[in-house]
Amino acid sequence: MASRRPRSGSHLILRGEIYHYRRVVPKDARRAFGCTAVVRSLETSNESEAKRLEKQHDVEFEKRLREAKQASDPHGVAERIANSVRLEVGSVNPYRRAARDLAEAPLMDEGRALAADLIGKRLDDRFAQQADINSLLGQIGDLLMPLSPDTLLQCQDTILAIVRHQVGAAVALPQTAATVAGAPLTLEWAYGRWLRTRTGLRTAESVDTGRRHLDAFIEHSKLVMLDQVRRSHVVAWRDSLVDTGEYRPNSINQRLQLVGAILRAGWRDAEMAEQNLKGIILPNLDDNDRGSWKRDDILKALRALDPRSWSAWVYLIGLTTGVRMGEPIAARVDWFDPSTGMIEVSDRRYTKAKKLHCMPVIACLREPLAAYVKGRERDAYLFTDAPRPSNPKLRVAHEASKWFGRFFDKHSIDRVFHELRDTWIEAAKHSPIERDIWEIISGHSAATVSDRYGGKKADVLAASNEKICEFLTGDSEIKAAMLKLVS
Repeated sequence: MASRRPRSGSHLILRGEIYHYRRVVPKDARRAFGCTAVVRSLETSNESEAKRLEKQHDVEFEKRLREAKQASDPHGVAERIANSVRLEVGSVNPYRRAARDLAEAPLMDEGRALAADLIGKRLDDRFAQQADINSLLGQIGDLLMPLSPDTLLQCQDTILAIVRHQVGAAVALPQTAATVAGAPLTLEWAYGRWLRTRTGLRTAESVDTGRRHLDAFIEHSKLVMLDQVRRSHVVAWRDSLVDTGEYRPNSINQRLQLVGAILRAGWRDAEMAEQNLKGIILPNLDDNDRGSWKRDDILKALRALDPRSWSAWVYLIGLTTGVRMGEPIAARVDWFDPSTGMIEVSDRRYTKAKKLHCMPVIACLREPLAAYVKGRERDAYLFTDAPRPSNPKLRVAHEASKWFGRFFDKHSIDRVFHELRDTWIEAAKHSPIERDIWEIISGHSAATVSDRYGGKKADVLAASNEKICEFLTGDSEIKAAMLKLVS
């Protein structure tokens, strides 16, 4: 008989022509194994095969050893016993099952005492929890009491679906991607489906806004299940918002559009008949006053802004590119390329539809902008002093937009910053520049274009913008006011 110790802990023993596997059982686990050593015949005379089988037995032995040590751990035993105790309200000895399990536990006397102490503490917690649960069950019983047996049977699937959903959410059960039999098709479920439609593309602010508006709709409608929602419920919510007098049409319409999108996502994925939500949007009379900036308004703003300030630059870029405010506010120094005159938006979070974009700076502003950023760190903000929100869930232009609102009110300019975009687009429409080119500059081009230039060369876009902005640079008074701000 020969033996070999290929690794610590295990032995291969050769008895005659057959190899055997042997492992010594630690003293604290011998009761669980029922022996002091584990010996198994490997039923092979081939050493290579014996080594392979040895590894398998090692894995099995280590697994059993871990289980044995866990079973002898007083804390672990106490946890298992306490969790298995069925509390019996009014029982003379609610500990009797625990006592039986404790007596059968493989522990020494000191271990039993420790386990008993832990069990007592756990049971105290369980009794307190049971009292809360009994109170909750009582409230549920009171709510169900007015229902007849037939009505209760009709509602039971919905009630169980809601309970399953809430329990699943509490213990973080994975949500299935598709509807399955018995799935809780609640409004909460529809919200989850809406989130999935553009995973990772929605901003934290839009997600929070959708959550808040859906909660408001649920609070008003008192609905829980998706299939219960009707057009009349959404219309009634809209009318209640109007009746409060607290919200402007645009604010109400935003709520209707977001909640409608959530509902449609749920109906679509649940393969339910979709309710008709068309025509519920309020007409916005304020839109009648929206449009292009007049020449006098532009001059008034240019003369009121502080020279070489962040606000002067952001206003000029908005005026000469039709860009949304968030892009220049988010821009970094290295986004600006003086050789092409382009501010290239390299972060999709700050563009519409998460597509790359560029802002062609017109010729008379390029050198002043290059001088403005000269010597600054490449990753610094292009317009360092611009206010930005500390809350990452808000849009990057949130604070700057409010600043411009106050500025325009202070100087009696009855316009808003976003209308600079309308001004530029109106000029582009009346210019000889082809629509597909000025839509690339304004950001209206398709989201499928592969680069920030929309398939066009940078010099083509720069020349096109120069032509569009002749309504500004061709006016000597406006151009002089522009240059004064950046000189």
